[in-house]
Amino acid sequence: MNHHPDQTRALAHAYVRAHMMMTDTELADVKERLQHFAHREGYSIGTVFIERIDQVPAAFHALVEALERDAARVLLVPSPHHLAVLGPPNVLAEHLHRTAGVRVVVASPDPVGRPRDSPLPA
Repeated sequence: MNHHPDQTRALAHAYVRAHMMMTDTELADVKERLQHFAHREGYSIGTVFIERIDQVPAAFHALVEALERDAARVLLVPSPHHLAVLGPPNVLAEHLHRTAGVRVVVASPDPVGRPRDSPLPA
């Protein structure tokens, strides 16, 4: 899903690892939640990369290329487990931060007492 990024907001790409039983409706709901979170938090969402179980890790590699090409410094994920494509999510998040300056942000609902923009714990 490509959008025309708003140049006044920080660009964020998103990554979703679709599970085997995920329906098109569930996937659409996840994308909508990511877009809503991005807007609420002041990000301009670029591309939502969807990892299909039969094509792992094609979408992740395309995501890394896009992060570098677009100089995006934020990666939105619906939950940490979506990053488990190549290993432990916290290790992958730390690697992205260290090598590309990308901050992984879990696009969670707005829980009471917790910042809305919640980075993935190290």
